[in-house]
Amino acid sequence: MKKHFKLIITLTLMVSIFTVLVISYNNIKNNLNVKKNQIKFLEKNLKNKESQLANIHSKLLKKNINIENLLFEDGINFKDYSNKNFDIFNQNFTLKEFKSDDIIFAKHPSASSSAYLDYYDGKIFLTTATGQIVYADIDNLEKEEFLLKPINTNIEKLIKYSEFYSNSAFGIKDILITNNQIYVSYIREHIKDCFSTSILKAELNFNFLKFKDFYVSKDCVNKNEKFFEGHKNDHLVAHQSGGRIIQIGDKIIFSTGEYRYRVLAQEYSKDFGKIISINLKTNEKEILSIGHRNPQGLYYHQNLNYLFSTEHGPSGGDEITFLDLNKNYENVPNYGWPLSSYGRHYFDNNNDNDTRYKLSPLKKSHSKYGFIEPIKYFDPSVGISQIIGVNKDFYKSDGNVFFVGTMGTAKKLKEGMISLYFFEFKNNQIAKEKLIPIKSRVRDIIYFEEKNYLIMYLETNNTIAIFKRT
Repeated sequence: MKKHFKLIITLTLMVSIFTVLVISYNNIKNNLNVKKNQIKFLEKNLKNKESQLANIHSKLLKKNINIENLLFEDGINFKDYSNKNFDIFNQNFTLKEFKSDDIIFAKHPSASSSAYLDYYDGKIFLTTATGQIVYADIDNLEKEEFLLKPINTNIEKLIKYSEFYSNSAFGIKDILITNNQIYVSYIREHIKDCFSTSILKAELNFNFLKFKDFYVSKDCVNKNEKFFEGHKNDHLVAHQSGGRIIQIGDKIIFSTGEYRYRVLAQEYSKDFGKIISINLKTNEKEILSIGHRNPQGLYYHQNLNYLFSTEHGPSGGDEITFLDLNKNYENVPNYGWPLSSYGRHYFDNNNDNDTRYKLSPLKKSHSKYGFIEPIKYFDPSVGISQIIGVNKDFYKSDGNVFFVGTMGTAKKLKEGMISLYFFEFKNNQIAKEKLIPIKSRVRDIIYFEEKNYLIMYLETNNTIAIFKRT
């Protein structure tokens, strides 16, 4: 009898516990459903707000008013943010960052903002990716806080499409100031939804910059056009636009990307996927090299007479290369993309039916197929950006010393991403290298030789940084 009683009690308890668990489960499930509905409501509300903001922004653009202009019409303020110390093969350096909360438009999901730098006649210039141009005396960077003053421009009258002024990949791609002229490269909309990387030019004037066309590609790529290789994940990618501009003598050197229209990089008659020389006086164009995917770094080494470039690979295969300008090439130098690459196509599932490999096979050797090999490639990709050379006062070496910015490309950052990459170059190869983990996306770098330090724009926290010897 007692055994039966205990059994009944045990079963009753088990049923009670099970009932409580079922009720708890249903309550949790109901709460989760409520939360899901709340999240859906918030997402819908957010989309409505974004749509409202886009409409407001569009209306402002029609009146030639940029939101960013309204936010810092008095300038962009930078304040002392952080100091870090680094060792590069027993030589000591410090990184000092100045942060601003005024730049609001990023051009990459991992960035807080996007901007480019140059210096000229004792002044530092910054242009945001949405076309705001500000400046200050470069000596102000020695202070704990400084203000970059704005210069009014006609950019908003020249560039009308809304993606240029939003958190998108479209926008300014670089700035160059020389001979009292200011040049900006940007993604130009030729006709609706058809784009190329082109250059505007204005005479330097601190009251108003009146830009006009300096170089306009004769072709554009349409984002609604079917891609040549027909992969379901392919579409026009504005991040793959190149756009770096530097000066060599009386010429501007200009890089262009292929916007993920890969085969255009091998078509000599098209500007896409090229490094181009443009005469400053005559605007005469010369193709210096072809077979590029997305070259976003250029540096001319005067003593070597080499043109160095950095280039984004696909999934893996970021490259550092150089072009020997001492040589007379029989054919236009070809860096191989998309026939050769040390990377793989995005969304590559080792599928033999992947149609991209028919026209873009990505052979692992370059030289075997008649292309120029990189001096360095990164796999996984590091999100490579600008490359800059420094003199022996900055870093003591018997070789040539370079710094390269990286920005990171994957959701999970790996070694080498968001770092400075240092290397010594001897006998046409890398003799020594090191990653400097500054932990921020390096969008742009300039070397200010008079003060002997690097100036960088770091996208992760909206900072201008000075990197110098200690």
